[in-house]
Amino acid sequence: MLLMNIDTAIILAGGYATRLRPLTLTRPKALLPVLGKPLLDWILDNLREAGLRKIIMSVRYMSNMIKERYRDGSEFQVNIEYIEEINPLGDGGPIPLIIDKFGLNNPFLVIYGDIFTDLSIRDFIKAHVDNDGMASIVLTHVDDPSRYGVAQVDSNCKVTKFVEKPREASPSDLVNAGIYIFNPDLVKYFPSKRPSKLAVDVLPKLVELGILNAYVHKGLWLDIGVPADYLKANLNALKYLMPGGFIATTADIGEDVEVIQPVFVDELVRIAPGSVIGPYTLISRGSIIGSNTRIINSLILDNVVTESACYMKEVIIGVGSHVGRWVRMSPGVVLGDEVRVHDNVFISRNVTVLPHKELNEDVEEEGKVIL
Repeated sequence: MLLMNIDTAIILAGGYATRLRPLTLTRPKALLPVLGKPLLDWILDNLREAGLRKIIMSVRYMSNMIKERYRDGSEFQVNIEYIEEINPLGDGGPIPLIIDKFGLNNPFLVIYGDIFTDLSIRDFIKAHVDNDGMASIVLTHVDDPSRYGVAQVDSNCKVTKFVEKPREASPSDLVNAGIYIFNPDLVKYFPSKRPSKLAVDVLPKLVELGILNAYVHKGLWLDIGVPADYLKANLNALKYLMPGGFIATTADIGEDVEVIQPVFVDELVRIAPGSVIGPYTLISRGSIIGSNTRIINSLILDNVVTESACYMKEVIIGVGSHVGRWVRMSPGVVLGDEVRVHDNVFISRNVTVLPHKELNEDVEEEGKVIL
């Protein structure tokens, strides 16, 4: 059942995501997996369940990978059309183009392609309708609002103040969750034919006019800005959505393997005898974990091979990487895709290794980037 004829969603998925490198050197941010499923899959499932089946994706960086996966959307029971940004337009610039190109006459939802949330979009739409809204924004509570756009809300759920990344004392701990509903008549407040930012160029105008409604989400919401956020998103998703853990039926868990739940072990994973896995560890499809290996609070992406007697804590290992025997990785290490680490190598804290690199000696300098 549609509410207020809202059946269209715009997904903004064109950003470069430079702060997530090296993970986004080989894929767009929106295709990074959480619990074994790309972010965009989760978003599309949520939209479809809310009755929004007309999807317009604004894409640019590595757009071919997004188009190849989702095509016309029929596999996901939605209809997807694309608008390709020739030049970067920010998160505000594509919206007037989309309204014009696709002739949007009814209110529509906008969502960033890089957030993970259990928000009920149906409930958000209902609140927008009940408030007879022109524009609505989802807000959520965070511990550190300085990284986000921060809103102040009155007793009538109207946003009375909006400050992007406040440098001084924050007006509240309610931040922009990156999900909106706009009436198409509001296009006049969007800068046209140039890059723009919603938080800078549009939302303050709507606040000044007194037409921006707030919907406060108190559930799961995870912003994925840097690799540490991405790891945290996966671990929190595991904690809240699969508290008992998940082990695929096709996974091969060797004798004497100790699994400390919650863990996520995907299809076709093999874990050799004597290893200790978890808690809060995700091992993605097709990966092979050697014997007597210890992995904790970490994310191992698809088709990774680790040889025996490795130790990894609070790390991310990129797709197709190979880790030799007796390798030790410290917290904060991030390997890009298809990295090879030779036997006996030690990698210090917060080291980043770009894709396709080879390490055959210790990396003792904390925070070093291996180019």
